[in-house]
Amino acid sequence: MAIPEAVSRWGWISTSANSAPPFSFTQAMARDAMADHNSQVPTPASDDAFAEVKAKVDLVKVVQEHVRLTKRNKDFWGLCPFHQEDSPSFKVNPQMQSWYCFGCERSGDVFTFVELIEKTDKRGALQMLAERAGVELRKLSPEQKERSDSRKRLLAMLKLAAQFYEYVLWSTPAGEPGRRLLATRQVNEDNARRFQLGYAPAGRGFAEYLRAKKRSLADAQEGGLLRRDGTDFFAERLVIPIRDERGQPLAFTARTVRADEQRKYINSPETPAYVKGRVIFGLDLARDEVARRGHAILMEGQFDVITAHGAGIQNAVASSGTALTDDQVRLLKRFTDELLLVFDADRAGRQAAQKAVLLAAAHQMRTRVATVTGAKDPDEFLRAAGADAAKQWEELTAKAPSGFEFGMEEAAAGLNLSNANHVELAARKLREWIAQFPAALQEDYRERAKRWMGVSGHLLAAEPDEKRSPGRPGAYKVGKNGLETSPAGKKMTVGRYLLQLLAVRPVAFDLVRTKITPDELDEEDRGIYERMLETYERGGVSGLEKELAGYPAEEQDLIRRAWAAPPPSVDDEVAVELAERITLDHMRGRHSGIIRELSEAERGKDSERVARLEAEARELGHAIDEMERRG
Repeated sequence: MAIPEAVSRWGWISTSANSAPPFSFTQAMARDAMADHNSQVPTPASDDAFAEVKAKVDLVKVVQEHVRLTKRNKDFWGLCPFHQEDSPSFKVNPQMQSWYCFGCERSGDVFTFVELIEKTDKRGALQMLAERAGVELRKLSPEQKERSDSRKRLLAMLKLAAQFYEYVLWSTPAGEPGRRLLATRQVNEDNARRFQLGYAPAGRGFAEYLRAKKRSLADAQEGGLLRRDGTDFFAERLVIPIRDERGQPLAFTARTVRADEQRKYINSPETPAYVKGRVIFGLDLARDEVARRGHAILMEGQFDVITAHGAGIQNAVASSGTALTDDQVRLLKRFTDELLLVFDADRAGRQAAQKAVLLAAAHQMRTRVATVTGAKDPDEFLRAAGADAAKQWEELTAKAPSGFEFGMEEAAAGLNLSNANHVELAARKLREWIAQFPAALQEDYRERAKRWMGVSGHLLAAEPDEKRSPGRPGAYKVGKNGLETSPAGKKMTVGRYLLQLLAVRPVAFDLVRTKITPDELDEEDRGIYERMLETYERGGVSGLEKELAGYPAEEQDLIRRAWAAPPPSVDDEVAVELAERITLDHMRGRHSGIIRELSEAERGKDSERVARLEAEARELGHAIDEMERRG
């Protein structure tokens, strides 16, 4: 592919002889065809498919793509690719088409080898080797063949787009905005090229390139690369390829370089080649280091991972900003049984970490959770650390608690465990936390929680309504003002109760807005509260009915349900009580955060920071005590 020749007629691209380094083509044709793990694997009609494929592939040639082999008599020997060793103990027998390692004692045939080396299953190995051997696993209907061909064209188009964007970024004047952005994010060229970062210029550059190559614009539109008018969907953005575990681009996320652009990131749509919840960003680069270190570091954002790899933390991967899914956990489990979760430091990040702990536990995976301090996410933490990034990262992760212990600490956050009422509340939260784990773990976790809290076992014993399916909290008794229950049997938060009260009785905004600020609400409640408040300020008590149709569907549903089934109490006294409880919870959360920072400062022997944090903690503690006395 001669991209410089094809695009040299555009005025914004340099045509100097050394302006365009050749692209590397590192994936074998068989892998290109099979790269997307989202595809549906055809099921062979019988064992005949395995036999036919095995007869057409040579184990020695397959192994030699991964291991340097030396022939000794009739056999071939090399260093085992499945464990660390200094002298060859891995033997391949070409006559038997079998292999054996005298070190780790693994053995098998060509299918077993591909399963282990590619971290796939037996059907995946069959599919990869069938492509290599030219064996058709089953007869496809015309419709199936069209879908298969369309998907292959789409994958080829996505690969071409990634190469194009990368070329523009590094070899043309048009890529300068992207290079400047990378410089501000402290991402050097070597690291950027590992992730194949690129830049999409303004205009119709990619469409012009495709016309010059006589490639289909329709395929590019299907892949979310072009708008209908032919302009680039990612125009004036730094483009980050989302690749599968073998390095095949499946989609893109793109970050604007313009200060006046409100949408900081935009993403490819889901396509026949890409389902967001089935891909782990950076896994193609991290897989070997994950195997070497025995665990993967799971982050939230792409730049978290890119910065981490630049700092030498090369077993970092990301869920790409989406909540972790079953498919993603299953994919990670092919490479490791342990995850170190390092999510954003805000409340949403901590909640996401707890959900990830539970999901991993359901798949028999161990977890630890590290919380970055003094920064909003791992990217900011590592960039602020500069040359000490690797050292500070090791210190941070060395004290990361297990996923279960992290959840215990979150359950007790803001509570005084020397206060009997607080102990009972913490115990209830811990029972809820433990009940969401697989049944086989719950008894051990109750024992650990009992020792951690220093309470008798009956406080943590599962109550009848808590003996339920993991991950499905049960119903709770109705408490004062109905704050403990919702009609669906799902625990209602104080914030949700307040929103329902305001939906039914908007005039209560006059009291509530003097008691709380939007920042004191949970992140999931903040947006709808602000929208309802603005509506009330514009249209008074009837404003909500007039403007509801313009609200997001989920918010409309919440308000309509409140109208259909109002909360038990909606008077001024309840509104004030709810607002004060929200303020108190927010203060407790801040206090817990200060205490965690104080512990870090004490370990770091930062006396100035310790003194400042102690003063803040005392002041906030007094305010909390005062509110509790009034309550």
